[in-house]
Amino acid sequence: MWYYLKDMLKQEIFRTFYVLLILFLPLAAGYGLRKKNLIPGPERVSIRLIVFLTKTVTPFVVLFSFWKLELTSAKIFTLPLVGMAISTLALVPAFFFVKVHGLNRKQAGSYLTSAMFSNIGYTLGGFIAFVLYGEAGFGLTVLYCLYFKPFYYTIGFYIAENYSSQKGVKIKDNLKKVFTDGIRLFPLLGLAAGIGLNLLDVPRPGFIQQLNGFLIPATTFVYMLAIGMTLKLRAIKRFKVPVLSMSVIKFIWSPLIGLAIAYFLGYRFILGGLLFKVALIESFMPTAITSLMLPALFNLDQDLSNSCWIFTTLLLIPLLPVMFWILSLL
Repeated sequence: MWYYLKDMLKQEIFRTFYVLLILFLPLAAGYGLRKKNLIPGPERVSIRLIVFLTKTVTPFVVLFSFWKLELTSAKIFTLPLVGMAISTLALVPAFFFVKVHGLNRKQAGSYLTSAMFSNIGYTLGGFIAFVLYGEAGFGLTVLYCLYFKPFYYTIGFYIAENYSSQKGVKIKDNLKKVFTDGIRLFPLLGLAAGIGLNLLDVPRPGFIQQLNGFLIPATTFVYMLAIGMTLKLRAIKRFKVPVLSMSVIKFIWSPLIGLAIAYFLGYRFILGGLLFKVALIESFMPTAITSLMLPALFNLDQDLSNSCWIFTTLLLIPLLPVMFWILSLL
């Protein structure tokens, strides 16, 4: 018994260290490159890196993952609805905290959109699911994220515009880009191709598992390096109380909502409970970096959004073992 517990503890320590290494070492490196002015135009370089990876490597990673994902239950395809429900219900405590903190209109818009959107994509949520549950875990996170872009460009834009004096950005025009812009379209094409090959029972070559085992951590590392180049830490002290309440939304409220919905949908009995675990991982994620785009577009409070993103992302470091412990109980 003691040997089993000791071995399990070693595995959890290794997983935690590996996740922290891949996620936060490049984040710190990117921030260091920015602070020391070693890269001219770090924001421009960051965007180029993210766009390049999303258009080239990520579609194949998604394709490879879905090619072998077990699609035996139709309930698997309810995962995006779970994500949408969690994002929507995050507004309940967010509206409450906006009043408690006495935020002005621009700050309220930034706070609400930061609460709605979490880092569920290929970087944080997807990589953690991959480390814990392999390609199947990563593939399910991609499916979970399907709601994100349409939801972001409709409800997210509507709320941001409602709290802004700037009315020039059209929701309809940006929603079209979900299906026309390469950075949004190519990963969706990879997903569709992977599902198609899966349903047609086309055998997947054996070497792809090893290839994906390299590509997922490698792309995550580069994504986090690019994100680190955009880090700005100066405003967190100014918003100490709002970032703490945002952490309550991200790491207490949203996981409880996610667990309740996943339990109600019977996810514990699908794929050996993997859907249940992926839903928890995704509901436990910090503020999304995409939430930083809305203040820029709609003239909201950029510093508040930036502070929520940085603080909740860094807070994930000590909370990872807690999440891993909860997952071990499921």
